[in-house]
Amino acid sequence: MAENHENLIIKVIQKYFGVIPTKIFRMTTGICNEVYTAVMPDREVIVRMSPYEKFLLGSHNNIPIFKSLGIKVPEILGEDYGKTIIPYNYQIQSKIEGRDIDQVISTLNDIELKNIAKEISNILNKVKTIPTTDKFGVVWGGEGEFSDTWTKRMRIWVEESKERGKKTGVMDEKTSTLLKKLYDNNKAYFDTVKPVSYFGDMSSKNVMILDGKFNGLVDLDGYTQGDYLEGISRIKASWYGTSYGKIYTDALMDAQNLTPAQRKMVAVYALMNRISWACENGIQFNQNTKPVVNWKADKKNKRIIKILASEK
Repeated sequence: MAENHENLIIKVIQKYFGVIPTKIFRMTTGICNEVYTAVMPDREVIVRMSPYEKFLLGSHNNIPIFKSLGIKVPEILGEDYGKTIIPYNYQIQSKIEGRDIDQVISTLNDIELKNIAKEISNILNKVKTIPTTDKFGVVWGGEGEFSDTWTKRMRIWVEESKERGKKTGVMDEKTSTLLKKLYDNNKAYFDTVKPVSYFGDMSSKNVMILDGKFNGLVDLDGYTQGDYLEGISRIKASWYGTSYGKIYTDALMDAQNLTPAQRKMVAVYALMNRISWACENGIQFNQNTKPVVNWKADKKNKRIIKILASEK
C-alpha cells in the first residue's frame, strides 16, 4: 500500500471520527478510484479517493437514486471535492458486509445462484425505470460521456479496445479482425437500440454476497443509458465456461424472459467485453494495475475469446 495513501486516510478518518484507524486495507478490485477499508474500534468504513471529481460525484448522485428504488446500497458518511484536507477528492461510505461475488461464486450451490440471479433481475427492472435522455453513454456525476446513437458508442468502444491492445501488443490481427466483424455484423441492430438505464458494473464485482445471499451493491459511480443486454453480457462474460457461471447467467436471462435473439446479442456483447477486458492487460489505471502485460493471462483470455466466438 502506498505510504502517502495511508497517511491521507488517517487524516480523513481523524477529521470525521476523531480516532486513528487501527488497520487500513487496500481493496484490490476496481480501476477508477483508490479504495481502502479503514478499521476503527467500533466500525469499518470504506474510503474512496480520486484526483477526478466525476467518479465520486457519480456515487454522490446515484446512491440516493438507487436507494429510492429499494436497492441496498452504502450510505455516504462524508465527502469533500475541494481537496482541502488531502490532495484527492474523497468519499467515506458505510461498509456493506459480504464479499464480491467473484470471490465466492464457485462455492455457491445451484439454489443460491438462482436466487441471486432473481435479485439481480429485480434490480435490472428497477434501474430500467430511471428516466433517460435521448443520448447514449455513461452517466457520471456532473458530466457524462454521451453519443447521439448506440452505434457511435459501440464504435468508440471498439476503437478504445484496439488502441489499448495495440499499445501493449495484446491486440493481434486475428482479434482485431474479429472485433471489426462483431461491429460490422451487428451495426444494423445497434442502430435500432433506444436508451434504457442499466448498471453495467454488476458482474464479477460490486455485487456483495453474505452467507450465500445478495446483500447489496457498491461502486455506484456510473450507470449507462443504452442497451441493458450489454449489462447482462458482462455477467455471462465474467465466468464463461464454468458450470456456476452458466447456471447463474441462464437463471438471470430466464428471469428477464429473454428471447433467443436477445440471448444471441448477450453472447455478442459478452465477446466484445472479453476482448475489451483482454485489452486492459498491461494498462495502468490505478495502483491495482501495472503497466506490464501478463502474458499468461493473455493466453487464457484469447482461449476464452475463441470459445465464446463460436457461440455468438
